[in-house]
Amino acid sequence: MKVNKILLTFICTIMLLTGCVRTTVIDDIELIMLYGFDWDPIKEQYIGTAVSPLYGFSEQTSVRENTYYTSRSKTVQGINAKTQNKAPFQVETGKLTSIMFGEELAEKGIKKILQGINEIPDIGRNLYPVIVKGKAEDLLAKKYELQQTFPHYIKSLMESNMKRNLPNMNLHLFNYQNSGDGMDPFMPIVSTSTAAADVIGLGFFSKDKLVHEIGPDQFFTFKSMFENITDGTYQFEWRKKNQSIDVISIRSSHKKEWVSKDKLNIIITIDGFLAETVSVSVDNTREKEELEKEIGKDLEKDAVRLIKEFQETEIDPLMIGASARSKFRDWNKDEWQQRYPAVEITPIVKFHIKQINISQ
Repeated sequence: MKVNKILLTFICTIMLLTGCVRTTVIDDIELIMLYGFDWDPIKEQYIGTAVSPLYGFSEQTSVRENTYYTSRSKTVQGINAKTQNKAPFQVETGKLTSIMFGEELAEKGIKKILQGINEIPDIGRNLYPVIVKGKAEDLLAKKYELQQTFPHYIKSLMESNMKRNLPNMNLHLFNYQNSGDGMDPFMPIVSTSTAAADVIGLGFFSKDKLVHEIGPDQFFTFKSMFENITDGTYQFEWRKKNQSIDVISIRSSHKKEWVSKDKLNIIITIDGFLAETVSVSVDNTREKEELEKEIGKDLEKDAVRLIKEFQETEIDPLMIGASARSKFRDWNKDEWQQRYPAVEITPIVKFHIKQINISQ
């Protein structure tokens, strides 16, 4: 009898606690999953475009449409408030997947937008910051025929590219590199395409302003100096053989070796497979070593060009300054900013062909 009373009390307690848990029905909320921001130079205020997916009776239905709300304000909080006024249900931003910045706004500076976004408590830090070539509103206001909602499409686009040659970046990392000493942040650039959007570049920031861009052909070189690669690709034009060679399934590692305060070597070790080759014989040791050397030289040339661009623009996305700070105890921020453009940075690539991936 005593056991039954204890069991009954336990069941009642569980039911009571269950009733206290906050529940949200998807049909009763406006789930904002993507936010785009532009700058209106005439009215000197921000333009915010909030995108919410439209589901049918459930999130698993075949409906893949979106609705969007455009508002203007001088603050992110003001845009949020106006978005709520336009939405028929309570606005929720906890599932936000990406934040997009129009090109003009990115060049003007995104500090206030970042501050406003970071102050929203239910927004995660793993969402993707993205620059839109042109206006973010133009990209977000279009209708697309997709197999998934547009916010999920952008999320998938970022994830798939970052698994290959696009360097990893999310809001947390951007905030870290934007506020840290001896480093500068970057984010992907997208543009409208026949499908919806394509990644067309990488934008680099000084403070909070977009100051430099590179194209997709330089993604791999930058990524190999920025982080380790687990599944990259690289196309090499072997002019001596008049062949275009694809290196696939690339794994790489890198390390920074300081020779002195003004001289740094970046050692990059790369293992890759060859695909779509016609007359390259890696069974021939001499030809294999020649190809490895030529690809290494090609990558080093690209890396030198990139490093020079960064130093001339006075940006440090490779976090050279942060590396120097951890190496030298007397590192000084102001002194480093004066020294950085003249530091001798030498990329050294060690490329190895693992085997041939026969595709012919």
